[in-house]
Order: sequence, then structure tokens, then C-alpha cells
Amino acid sequence: MKKVIQGAVYNTEKAKKVCERKYEGPSHEKGAHVKQVQQLYKTKSNKFFFYIYTEFVAHVAVDNDDVDPEFEDQEVIEEKITPVTYEEALQFASEISAASKSEKKMIAKYFPELAVESSDNKKIQKKLYISEKANWYLELMLQEGKETNSSLVEKLIIEEYQRLYEKGIMDRDPFLEMEK
Repeated sequence: MKKVIQGAVYNTEKAKKVCERKYEGPSHEKGAHVKQVQQLYKTKSNKFFFYIYTEFVAHVAVDNDDVDPEFEDQEVIEEKITPVTYEEALQFASEISAASKSEKKMIAKYFPELAVESSDNKKIQKKLYISEKANWYLELMLQEGKETNSSLVEKLIIEEYQRLYEKGIMDRDPFLEMEK
């Protein structure tokens, strides 16, 4: 499903599914027994959204008669996409990871706060593009020191994040290491 909300595109086929929760039971909102799947997605632009698929049987008017309409029970399918904040996505994911140990590792890729263990030694591959000018500076820094490309970039990222955290621009500290 694809939906544009306030200029942002939310597409379940292009976004990464983080986790899901299934529910079957009574719904006071629908006034019926429902089957529902709530899925949390993350877009390439780091926005989170819910895709909610609901099936239920409802009393539906089957003709266009406003005076004496004819009703019958029909299966209704409702699909919707709802953008959510990082905090709302984190809350949903934490509920899922607490209930499902099998999804815990997958969820931790998107939410470092929920990682079972944080390993500073575990490396992941990330593709970066830098300007030619930045590349020359990088090469000069590598010649002068004992750093590698990876260690130098990692050090710069952590230092910049800490600087922004101290200024109050960044407010999340998933590894509880900014307060020193």
C-alpha cells in the first residue's frame, strides 16, 4: 500500500518492515469481532509508520435507498497508513521485543536502545560517499596518524554526536555514554 501524507511518501513495498503484531478479538471501535495486523515500517528517509490491516463483519447497506435501505452482513476490509514518531515506534517495538524473543535481534537493528547487548567491537558495513576535497583531507590524516578509514570516520561521528548532544540538538543517548 502506498500513501502520501503531508508530502511524504509511505510505501509498504519500498520501506523496511521492522516488526508486526496480530490481534483477533472484539473491537469496541468497530462493534465487531476483528482480525487485525499492525506492522511497523521504516522508510529510506528514516520515517516510521504503521500499516494496519483490519478484517471484520459489519451490517452494510446494499442498496441506494435512503428511505428503506436493505442491510446484510458483509466482510469489510480496512487498510490504513499512519505516520508515527520515533518514540511511538520505539514503544511499539519494545512491546513486540518483550513478547517475542525471536524478533528481538531484528528490532535491535532499528532501535539501539532495545539491543540485548551493545558490542563496540562488532562492525557493520556502511557505504559512504564523500567529496574529493574531504577525501584528500582524509588521506592526509591517514598518513599522519595510525588511524584507518573506518576508525577515523567512527571517531568523528561519535565526537560530532557528543557535541550535538551537549548543545541539546540531539536528545537520545541509546548507549548511556554521553553523560560524563
